[in-house]
Amino acid sequence: MHTHMDRTIFHLRASVPATSLYLLICSLLDEGQTPTLKRTKELWNGSEEEFQAAIQELTQRGILVPPRPMANGRPAHLDLTSNWRRMV
Repeated sequence: MHTHMDRTIFHLRASVPATSLYLLICSLLDEGQTPTLKRTKELWNGSEEEFQAAIQELTQRGILVPPRPMANGRPAHLDLTSNWRRMV
């Protein structure tokens, strides 16, 4: 079985919410589900502010490619690990 999670996420020193959102998206993909904003929000245990900050951080790091326009029913995509950026 193919897994979407790349352990590189743990070496980027991302925030806990960003790492949690990444793992949540990976688990949805592994289960064959589409990681839409609506679906990830339904499963998210943190606050709305943490969710939005996690999306922003993953996007800035090049990990998450959010849907354009940012609509609840459109899927987000994980970018290739080679495109990820470590932030100081």
